[in-house]
Amino acid sequence: MDVLDVNTTRTRLLALSQLEEHLSFRVSRLSKLMDNHSAKNIRHPQLNLTDYRILLVLDLFHETSAADLSRIMVIDRAQISRSVAALRTGAFLEERTDPKNKRRKLLRLSAKGTDALSGEQPFFSARQAEFEDLLSPDELAGLTAAIDKLSRHLAQELGEPQAIPASEQQKP
Repeated sequence: MDVLDVNTTRTRLLALSQLEEHLSFRVSRLSKLMDNHSAKNIRHPQLNLTDYRILLVLDLFHETSAADLSRIMVIDRAQISRSVAALRTGAFLEERTDPKNKRRKLLRLSAKGTDALSGEQPFFSARQAEFEDLLSPDELAGLTAAIDKLSRHLAQELGEPQAIPASEQQKP
């Protein structure tokens, strides 16, 4: 490596270290890395990462509306609408009218959606275990607490109480 390359590398490392002083940059980069890693490992050819997350939320909530999915996942309603339409077309979701509100449509997993989600679970379970192995119990607890605290703060600032983590719901 010649002197010019060394200086260029040093300049780039200095700039990167200055960027990394910004917590939002570091968190955003980590989020993108995690998303890219997830997307690369989605096995079902008809699913993308947002689709997988919708299936996961519906598996846990059993039934909810697209508007509720948007609020829970903090994803733009238009993106949720497009994903839900594709999932319905692909027969991953079933829809019914809410008996309490005839204008509201409730979504739930179909058998195909449950099967697709089950097919993705081994990767995501293994990845969760890998992350937990990478961090000590204290690091994991600290990271979780920090993420929850920042999420609560931003959810309150943005007036999105549904985005406050469950662990932070009861705190003043």
